[in-house]
Amino acid sequence: FKPVLLRDVVDACTYAVQEYDDMKIKVDVPSDLRVMADEVELQRVISNLVENARRYGKTPATGVADVTIQAQASDAAVLIKVRDHGAGVAAAMLSQLTKPFFRGDAARTSAAGAGLGLSIVAKNIERMGGTFALTSTPGRGFAAHIRMPRAMPPKPAAAPVKKT
Repeated sequence: FKPVLLRDVVDACTYAVQEYDDMKIKVDVPSDLRVMADEVELQRVISNLVENARRYGKTPATGVADVTIQAQASDAAVLIKVRDHGAGVAAAMLSQLTKPFFRGDAARTSAAGAGLGLSIVAKNIERMGGTFALTSTPGRGFAAHIRMPRAMPPKPAAAPVKKT
């Protein structure tokens, strides 16, 4: 793993979906925030969560997925949240959603899929030294919470000592 600028990863993941009519994305991630991660795997994680929000997190009244991606530093960790404002899922189902091949209720499974996405996300986050959790408020939205090891910004190089 290496230090990765989180905002660059989020921007790469959201670039392709910015113009979709059925999705609005708000990003609140500091441009200098770094995590220790495998950049390719982190991009897959964020892309999967964004695509899940687009497929299953549409606000019932508008048919548009209103998605927020936030991140903030907390001591040695970075807390990342990807949230939609869709129908959500029942609390009893949350622990099942990261199990391979499990598919949620009809409100969040109107699109085709094998039920592997969140399982893969959880495994990749854990492999990178992070934690992954899901929360939901039925009728108000669904959120993925990621805690990743924080990478500190590089220290400036010391000025060379002049010999006199």
